[in-house]
Amino acid sequence: MNLHEIKLSAQFVFNKQKDFNTETWAVSELYWSFLKKYNTSKVKKCVISASEDWVEGQQKYTNWEDLKEVNISFDFTKYFLLDKQGKKRMQLEAIHNGMMQIAEHEKWEKQPLIDAYKQCLEKNLEYQFFVGTPKLSPDKKHKINFWCNWDIDVFEVYSILSDKNNNEIERKKIIEKSPYDGEFIYYVKWKWLDHTKVLLEDKYKYGNNEKWEIEIKP
Repeated sequence: MNLHEIKLSAQFVFNKQKDFNTETWAVSELYWSFLKKYNTSKVKKCVISASEDWVEGQQKYTNWEDLKEVNISFDFTKYFLLDKQGKKRMQLEAIHNGMMQIAEHEKWEKQPLIDAYKQCLEKNLEYQFFVGTPKLSPDKKHKINFWCNWDIDVFEVYSILSDKNNNEIERKKIIEKSPYDGEFIYYVKWKWLDHTKVLLEDKYKYGNNEKWEIEIKP
């Protein structure tokens, strides 16, 4: 079984806990995106719990069959003084540190984690990707695809209209949400309604069943 989710979250209540937890989705998802084939046996989710105030049991380890959780120290005062790129780098270090600890405990292979860390840096900590493959219009003149920009402060989806030879004609933002609302993007489906309209649908079982109709004006 492969890993489904990696989560970095602040534990214990402090005045910026919600702000921090909202910002950690993008880098966690980027790191996970390089580990889709990582063999974790029955483990589906790994949680890295961050706090400045761990005292007793700082290295406490939660060992459920399908979930592993490790506690790490995190300097939130320093974090909230950083710019966006600095925050992303600090998140990556925390995620990687936590995952390496879990791998050590579970006797998992560590090299894929090291490779994922390096690939995140090669991507400049930007999680941007095409959602699927382009679909040809009924009149066979155009193709439509969707492109996602998942950042620590915004989640965006753009429609990408191309000609039949894959030359981009138009890139248009159609969705903007909070970073914690982006997981549905892995489950969207879309189809041409006719040669001038495309329907994009949220098929995530925990989603809001939203639909977006995109009008094509070549």
